[in-house]
Amino acid sequence: MGLRDNRTIRSAYLERIVQRFALVVAQSAFLPKLNITGGVAASRTAGAPGTTSTLSPTASWLAPTGATVQFTWARNQTVGGGAAAEEIDTTSLTVTQPLLQGAGLAVNLAPIRIAELQEQINKLSLETTVSTTITSIIQAYRTLQQAQEQFKLAQASQQRSTSLLETNRSLIAAGRMAAADLIQTQADAANQQVSVLQAEQARDSAQLALLQLLAVDLHTDVVASDPIKAEHVDIDLDQVIALGLDSRMDLLAQRKALAEDRQSLLVAKNNRLWNLSVTGSVQNERFSGAAPALATVSGTNTITSVTSGTTGSVGLQLSIPIGDYSLRQGEIEAQITLKTAEIQLEDLQQQVEVSVRDAVHGVEISWLQLESARSASDLAAKALENQRDKLKAGRASNFEVLSFEASLRAANNQALAASISYLNALTNLDQQLGTTLKTWRISLND
Repeated sequence: MGLRDNRTIRSAYLERIVQRFALVVAQSAFLPKLNITGGVAASRTAGAPGTTSTLSPTASWLAPTGATVQFTWARNQTVGGGAAAEEIDTTSLTVTQPLLQGAGLAVNLAPIRIAELQEQINKLSLETTVSTTITSIIQAYRTLQQAQEQFKLAQASQQRSTSLLETNRSLIAAGRMAAADLIQTQADAANQQVSVLQAEQARDSAQLALLQLLAVDLHTDVVASDPIKAEHVDIDLDQVIALGLDSRMDLLAQRKALAEDRQSLLVAKNNRLWNLSVTGSVQNERFSGAAPALATVSGTNTITSVTSGTTGSVGLQLSIPIGDYSLRQGEIEAQITLKTAEIQLEDLQQQVEVSVRDAVHGVEISWLQLESARSASDLAAKALENQRDKLKAGRASNFEVLSFEASLRAANNQALAASISYLNALTNLDQQLGTTLKTWRISLND
């Protein structure tokens, strides 16, 4: 439900539409481009109407070597206006190949490589968003589990308090307990009623928090139906550290960013080269015009004159920037960005190892706490049962029974909290390793 309806995840998928199209735009750099320009204009000269129409399609292509090819065809046609019809067609083809700046496969493919690396970073960002959101849902679900169990424990404690109250009244009726001792039990019963109400409120709050993450109607009475099962998991520290260094999304993204910075430095260095290019062009111009010729009985004959000419050229173009420190500034910035990214990668690798070690330690400590809490809960239950038997036999006071009852409540809540804490510690370890999606068998539809 969270993967389908959670608003954070839905927003991340919407953002991916824009990100994927950015890659499409970058990859289209070497596809031919066509631009068509046209127009029609009406005019009147000396009372005679005329029309001028223009059509100029232009095609261009950038080759991976840096060469640019541009083909242009322009037609200009004039009809009327007191003059003979004219039509001018101009066709030109221009080829420019850089020899220094902008030349070569490496520098021209760099923008596409950067876009591909950024797309991989964007995918990792989506995985991070989904993983973080799923972790929040898991923890919210367990919070609801804990709240439900605390509500049950509060109800059970209230029932024991009510049972003790009935026992006290029987002992008072038998003359084996002072009536004043009943006040302690009555106060405890009232406190248990407050605890039940507080547990109910905590359960309702946990429900609302989970419903919000699932983007479900807040009036839904959701119940965490899974039992709380905390079982020990053996962890190999060296193995999970290696797994974290290979799987953490932020670490993988930083490595991709480092590769991006290397490509940016390559482009910055190339921008400092002289702009030397070899160019070649061919142009053909064709003119045709209609003029009056021979008058006849039926009308006026016309003849069409057509003239055309072709020109071509080949040459070199050189541009040398002098006194422009911005190009050097761009290279220095790219170098510093790359070195900073390398330092950040080293720091992040260490952070990952620290966080994984800490998460593993947290899992181990949580398990030891859970074992101790379970033992304390079992012993507290036995101790309370013994005190109740002693009270019936007149060998224990009512105050002692109430004290053991309070100890059992604390032990039960502690055992419950320890179970949830251990399960959350395992979930946190998954998050630190970057394996949350793998653990929960989630495949992103991207």
